[in-house]
Amino acid sequence: MALINCKECGQQISDAASVCPHCGAPVVKDIYCSHCGTRIPENTRYCPNCGEGVAPCDVTGKKDKVVAGLLAIFLGGLGIHYFYLGKTTAGVLTIVISLFSCYIWTLVMFIQGILMLTMSDEDFNAKYVENDRTFPLF
Repeated sequence: MALINCKECGQQISDAASVCPHCGAPVVKDIYCSHCGTRIPENTRYCPNCGEGVAPCDVTGKKDKVVAGLLAIFLGGLGIHYFYLGKTTAGVLTIVISLFSCYIWTLVMFIQGILMLTMSDEDFNAKYVENDRTFPLF
């Protein structure tokens, strides 16, 4: 745990705090733009230096669409790609549906893996990472 300065009052606070105990302002940590390396606040959507979009998943841990797509292609019937994306309910449902459909559902997951690999990063993040839907198919 490290100490950082509050951007509102300048007092030193813990970097694990969500609000400043001195002034009550929300604590905004800095990240670096993955395109140009400029230091920016984590709640910024676009880098002020290069204009590149900063996806929310860059802050919390990015889920790679290539990994998810390959998992869907090779292990889709087991729902492994859903577990990787943090959608446990969808993963369990995929296993159950695969068992009761004599693994025909695996073909559907194969197609979904191809679609994951061909969609843009923005579409992938909007559909699978940022969205709270439990069981997105396509």
